[in-house]
Amino acid sequence: MDGPQITAWTIRLALLALMASIVLRMVRPWWVMNVGTQRSIWTFACGLFLAHIAAGMHYYHDWSNAAAYADTAQQTYDKLGVRFGGGVYVNHFMAVVWVADVLWWWIAPLSYARRSPRWEQGIVGFFLFIAFNGLIVFKEGPLRVAGLIGFTVLGLVWLTVTFLPIPKTKLAESSDW
Repeated sequence: MDGPQITAWTIRLALLALMASIVLRMVRPWWVMNVGTQRSIWTFACGLFLAHIAAGMHYYHDWSNAAAYADTAQQTYDKLGVRFGGGVYVNHFMAVVWVADVLWWWIAPLSYARRSPRWEQGIVGFFLFIAFNGLIVFKEGPLRVAGLIGFTVLGLVWLTVTFLPIPKTKLAESSDW
């Protein structure tokens, strides 16, 4: 597999794992899954995202942040008519946030479980914003279609779980911690 394929497939798999993790978080009251499995999927997705950034920096930008900035600015100009390369820093920020979130979940799982729902909503919303732009705004053809399908599935799952009554948990299923 060559550099461009590695770069492309690491982000595709990262996005699939991200979407799977988000769906599993949404359906948790209806479908009990081991927290360790959910954490592993979240960690795997983060690792793939980091591999994507590393592959892009290596194969496309020779580890030059200036080159990555210039390339991002050109892509943004081509798609939106605005020369802005700051998206590369947004991706780096996403990586830092994701790694911090993964570490928090592994190091202090009880604290992580008690975190504010707003924290999770903020992180997931931010990640979905980045994924939406990466898949739908900046891609064309089959990748855009795949992104539209993925976001439609997420929306339908969200609508379903929002309007379904939350099932009563049995005592034995009440906690995975």
